[in-house]
Amino acid sequence: MTDHPTFFANAATEPALSISGASVDALDDGELDRAPFGIICLDSDGTILRYNLYESTLARLDRNDVLGRHFFEEVARCTRGPGFEGRFRRFVAGSDAIDDQRFEYDFDFAFGAQRVTVELHRFDAQGRYYLFINRRAVGPVRPHVDEIAVLQRALAPDEGELGVRRDDNERRFVEVPQTFFLALRSTFARLAPEAWPLFAAEWGVQWGRRAVIELEADSLEACNASLEDLAMSAAAKRVGDYLRERGWGNVRFDFSPAREGLIGLVVERSVLSSGATTRATLSDVTAREGSCAMLAGFFTGAFGHLAARKVSAREVCCRSRGAPQCEFVLVGGERASALDRVVASGASSIESARAALRKPTRGTT
Repeated sequence: MTDHPTFFANAATEPALSISGASVDALDDGELDRAPFGIICLDSDGTILRYNLYESTLARLDRNDVLGRHFFEEVARCTRGPGFEGRFRRFVAGSDAIDDQRFEYDFDFAFGAQRVTVELHRFDAQGRYYLFINRRAVGPVRPHVDEIAVLQRALAPDEGELGVRRDDNERRFVEVPQTFFLALRSTFARLAPEAWPLFAAEWGVQWGRRAVIELEADSLEACNASLEDLAMSAAAKRVGDYLRERGWGNVRFDFSPAREGLIGLVVERSVLSSGATTRATLSDVTAREGSCAMLAGFFTGAFGHLAARKVSAREVCCRSRGAPQCEFVLVGGERASALDRVVASGASSIESARAALRKPTRGTT
């Protein structure tokens, strides 16, 4: 991601998740879900004890369907044999051979093959063993995987009859109509009107971080490259495509002020602003800040994850306040307070926020 270096350099970064076999065991499931790679915890026999969000998303296997199951026999039958299970058995027995600690492998799934790098880590005090799994490439379904496909589908039988829907790539999805968000919004308007912007923004942050994991899978499948290998403009386009394809509105990016330490984002026909509660029923905070705090949070979470640093996005104008489109400004985390002051002082567009944030000093980030 080198096409806009000033925005993404020389800033106080959010600490990356740096973990080993010993430290990972102390993390809760939410912290494991922040990891930008797959994590599976097995006991010495191979039973799955923990399974993080990244692995669940890229393997298209629901976490609750695999916990407590035998990894080699029930979940990943393609790993049976000396190339994977054999290494694991030797590692459990005490092998310190580098080849048994880190190796490449090809996973087979019903939807395609995945080339991965596997790292094995011990947590001997509790008899737990962690697999760190980094995806390197994605390919088409390979021959002779019918048995594997049947086995994987057997983990969650009769899904269609039970109201579970999956797309062509075996990813589970749920259709949520606009009225769902309107009902949520009106509930806050009645019970906790001042809390909506904070709640929606944090919800968006968590959503954005998780969406990047889905986008990672899409990037590997579409261009055989991880998001971190793409230019930021290309990665940003994938973020915009993700939202547009799901009905959230058309997203355009303005990178022209990136060297001044900010990025502009425009959302045309935001689903949140199009069905916004009338101004008369909004709290003063919500009426002033607009309806799209959830999207602002999404941009914060997604781009913070992509850039591996703290960032902050705020909406500066919104269709719910009569603007033709919704506009957002994204800055580095160290300028979040300044951006808050600019929004509070009445900035009503990307350009006005840019002018208010502009500083004459060198090294703005």
